[in-house]
Amino acid sequence: MPIRLAIHCVLPLVLITAAFAQDVVTDCDKYAASHLDPQRRAPGLDLDKMDLALAVPACEAAVRQFPDRMRLAYQLGRAYEKANKLSAAVEQYRKAADQNYAAAQLALAELYATGQGVAQDDQRYIFWARKAADQGYAVAQDALGHVYLEGRGVPEDDQQAAAWFRKAADLGYVPAQNKLGFMYQNGEGVAKDDHQAIAWFRKAARQGFAPAQDRLGFIYQNGWGVPKDDEQAIAWFRKAADQGYAPSQDRLGFMYLSGEGIAKDDQQAVAWYRKAADQGYAFAQNSLGAMYANGRGVPKDDQQAVAWYRRAAEHGLPDARYSLGLAYQTGQGVPQDLTLAIAWFRKAAEQGHKEAKAKLDKLEAIQNANGPH
Repeated sequence: MPIRLAIHCVLPLVLITAAFAQDVVTDCDKYAASHLDPQRRAPGLDLDKMDLALAVPACEAAVRQFPDRMRLAYQLGRAYEKANKLSAAVEQYRKAADQNYAAAQLALAELYATGQGVAQDDQRYIFWARKAADQGYAVAQDALGHVYLEGRGVPEDDQQAAAWFRKAADLGYVPAQNKLGFMYQNGEGVAKDDHQAIAWFRKAARQGFAPAQDRLGFIYQNGWGVPKDDEQAIAWFRKAADQGYAPSQDRLGFMYLSGEGIAKDDQQAVAWYRKAADQGYAFAQNSLGAMYANGRGVPKDDQQAVAWYRRAAEHGLPDARYSLGLAYQTGQGVPQDLTLAIAWFRKAAEQGHKEAKAKLDKLEAIQNANGPH
């Protein structure tokens, strides 16, 4: 009788302890959970925002205390990956992946995709991504969409891509909703349908996804599937721009410059171009260079113009390379140098820039005429 009583007392204690281990929020959860993990016990954060000094010891301690909790093993793997201890990360990810922890399966897949801690292997990438996707993990479903879209390790298949994007989109995963919008807009893997495209862009935009907000702005600006509406375009561009999305900041700058749907304001145009340019967005860098060259919204300053043209040109923008060629040809903002002018015109011409090709042909003809006979 005492033995039976002891068993009855111990069993509930074991069950309570197991439940506690499953539900308790540890410091590992606080410092290393992923915001994309549906089984997380804390808000989670991106890998690049993880504090290793806190995450690694917290997760090592949590895994020692609760060795059968795959959530914690996965989070320790994240901490090791952030610390560039890739073999250790693979070990923890695999431990959790073998127990069907979806986020760990995708994390392991991504290491196979990039060849970090393991030999690069597209088939292993697909194998583990599919395991996670088949469990309804939207991030993995989106990843498989890109696998089929790009033909990575499988034949390219837009219909399969669209099917996987739809699975993830139906679960509310905003990058997949945005991608599905593009599939409908371009008729890739689905029948072209502007109304469906707008519906999916809007779903993502309403969740605050800046690329979708930017796309809706572009749609209203051009009247694709909706009546052209510059005020709506500006409203969506501003939502994305206020989140720091450089393409929308650049577009907002253009709308202030041109006065489309808003009062023309060169200083506001400069302000928005600068926000995008400071993030390395080449189109805005080139536009800011033009503002300085023409003295619009800022005092005319040829040296500043050249500086911004150069940044955009180094990013490979043909218009900026052409403008830099003009600066060297005329000596505006830089010492005149026809050799450098030809070099920049050639770079732009090789990218199909017609004005640069005309300038290049003219300067080379002059050089040939003046050369030795």
